[in-house]
Amino acid sequence: MQKFVMTDHKQLENVKHLNYLCSMVTNDAMCTREIKSRVAMAQAVFYKKKALLTRKFDLNLRKKLTKCCTWSTELYGAETWTLRKVEHKYLEAFEMWCIGGSFRQAAL
Repeated sequence: MQKFVMTDHKQLENVKHLNYLCSMVTNDAMCTREIKSRVAMAQAVFYKKKALLTRKFDLNLRKKLTKCCTWSTELYGAETWTLRKVEHKYLEAFEMWCIGGSFRQAAL
């Protein structure tokens, strides 16, 4: 038996996912879709700031710039996520990609 929500004598539509306040809300309460969209946004930020992040600055400065520019985008709203091992590994892989990308380019 399905339950319906009514407002003004009209039935509201059930959706599988919804963007709300820059976060992805799904009907199954899984965070995978939100995490993947956050990683994609953070990668776009990395590519926009690539010239800055790959300069031959001091190692600590490059780390701080990477954290400031990309990880803040990636982890926005993370306090509401319920992470499984798969999502945790996905986030770690992205962080390693950022670090490797900024340091590999700077070494060239």
